This record gives sequence, C-alpha cells and structure tokens, in this order.
Amino acid sequence: MSTNPADNFLTGGGVPSAFGKDDPTGTTVAGTVCEPAPTVKQQTDIRDGHPLTWDNGDPKMQLVVTIQTDLRDPQITDDDGRRALYVKGSTKAGCKSMHDAVATAVRAAGAKGLAVGGRLTVQLVGTEPSQTRGFSDRKLWAASYTAPDASAVTGSFLGTAAPVAPQPVAAPAPVAAAPAVPAMTPEQLAAWQAWQASQAPVA
Repeated sequence: MSTNPADNFLTGGGVPSAFGKDDPTGTTVAGTVCEPAPTVKQQTDIRDGHPLTWDNGDPKMQLVVTIQTDLRDPQITDDDGRRALYVKGSTKAGCKSMHDAVATAVRAAGAKGLAVGGRLTVQLVGTEPSQTRGFSDRKLWAASYTAPDASAVTGSFLGTAAPVAPQPVAAPAPVAAAPAVPAMTPEQLAAWQAWQASQAPVA
C-alpha cells in the first residue's frame, strides 16, 4: 500500500493506494466499489504530481477506482478502509497489465464496466523484466469482478424479478360424516308418523 502524495492528490480525497511498489507477489486487495464512482483521469508523475503524456503529447490516462476494503493501517489516522486502484497499462489482451486484468474480469462478469456496489478483487501475480532499459520490472495482475445486482432493486416493480414459487395450500381437514340413519320399513314409517300425529297439540 502506498501513501504517495501524488496518489493522494490524484484521488482528491487522500485515499491511500491499494498497492505499493514493494508489495510481494500474491498481494491481494478486495473490496466493494464505492463513491466516488470510477473516473478516468490523467496519470501523474509519482515524484511531483506532474501530468504525464505520451511522446506524441497525448495524455496518459488511467481509471481511478475507490474500493471499500477490510484493510486498516495503524499508521494512517482514522483509516476507514478505502483504497484507490489505478487501472492503467497496456490494453493488449493477455498482457496481464492492470488494465487487461480488470477489463478481462469485467467482461467475464457480463458487465459493461465497473459500477458502485460491485465487488472487485485484484492480485499481483508476478513480475517480468521491463522491455525498456532502466525501468523496473513490469508487474503482472489478475482480477475478478462481480457486478452489483441492480435487478434486486427494481425487479419487483418492473415485474422482471424471478417469480416466487407458489406455496402449497394445505387441504382442509376432513369433516366426519354423520352417522347413517337406517332405512325404515313401511310398517315402521307408518308407526312413526302416527306417533308424531299423537304428539301434536290439540287446538
């Protein structure tokens, strides 16, 4: 992790860099993309913060991403765990620059870009000699990304959320049948009717 003044100036909020120049291979930083939203900015010289350009005068650009991590540095006052990632380097597929690693992770997630709420993990996986004499070894990166689930927020309103499986409705408890009344013979029926008639009140 770096607390380089140029990095802090670049992010505008004093957010420490997620990686430092002396981090060993295997160093991993993971967190949720948070505010400020990822922004494309011009790279700056780590020595004095001067904007960098290519030989033809075009500005060297990078994507500055702030992630909320579980990291805490006792040397940083009121460290809230936010770390800045500077996504830059060659755009050539498979070159393992930070740009290539993050772009590959975004494509693998089926996303269009990094979004606030997404989960980003970046790992330093190795180094290789620089092709430019006098420059430090080039760092090699790998990354993974999980896009935020926007459908969870709007899906119910739009009717696009996955339908909830209907819950089985319990069948009502069976009602005990009334005991069957034995059938009467004609003689029994006539006797019963005569008894009913005898019980009728006299006017």
